[in-house]
Amino acid sequence: MPILRKFTIAITLELCALGLVCGQDLAPHAYVITPVHSNAITLTYSYFSGSVLFDGALPVTGATGKIDVSIFTYYHSLSFFGRSANVLASLPYAVANLQGQVIGAETHLHRSGMLDSVYRFSVNLKGGDILKLTQSAVVLEDLIGKALYGKAAEGGGNRQKEAAK
Repeated sequence: MPILRKFTIAITLELCALGLVCGQDLAPHAYVITPVHSNAITLTYSYFSGSVLFDGALPVTGATGKIDVSIFTYYHSLSFFGRSANVLASLPYAVANLQGQVIGAETHLHRSGMLDSVYRFSVNLKGGDILKLTQSAVVLEDLIGKALYGKAAEGGGNRQKEAAK
């Protein structure tokens, strides 16, 4: 193994250990080439139901939950210095009904509110020539891309209302 490759791997592992470099979220179709100025709006719904495990971290036993999550996502494609690029924003909202025994007392909990929103800007660095709206083609080529990814910590839900009860 060449010395430069070993050095690169060692530096990358060190930066990860220090928390200066984070892993990438898997984003399917982040680098799909779509015609410039294309827009898409998607609505996603997920339902989760089952046991909630605390593994002794809290004095809670028999915890169960039902959680509904709806996500509104907006996608827009654009030209970035002649390369195919896109912007995406996702706004999730959740409603959760939880119950369990806290130190032997049966407790019910309802929470609802915005979850962490997600924002992404992706650009194809190699092989991502732009398409015009009049063009429609399946592009089969090697792509290299880069994405800037951000999360806004929304959280909170309606805790102030819950605390007032």
